[in-house]
Amino acid sequence: MLESLKKNGKGIILLLISAFSLALGQLLWKKPLENVDIPVVIAQGFSGIWLLFLKVLPGFIVYAIGAVVMTIGLGYGELSVLQPINSMSYVFALILSAIFVPTETISWITIVGVFVVIAGVIVIGGSSKK
Repeated sequence: MLESLKKNGKGIILLLISAFSLALGQLLWKKPLENVDIPVVIAQGFSGIWLLFLKVLPGFIVYAIGAVVMTIGLGYGELSVLQPINSMSYVFALILSAIFVPTETISWITIVGVFVVIAGVIVIGGSSKK
């Protein structure tokens, strides 16, 4: 496992940063849309759609940064080890939504699922043999 971490370390760190950025970008899309009435926005025409776009733009930017970091990170190790780390974005999204979206409910089975995902990422991340 330590050998895999040493070999893929930079890629693992970059993919974790990417996963966090992807989750944060999605949160930044969701928050501005929570109380938006889409038919009203459409009825407002271009100005309403433009204002809505500007509200979600930060989410797109953060998400795009995450995608670029992921692309760079995949160059620093084995794809079979690094790609599963993207699933950590689900864990980060759950944590961020629990903090910033008070209407989100998290069940015990969801928490179990989070630990399964984390365990899977650790097992796969440490599986490099080359």
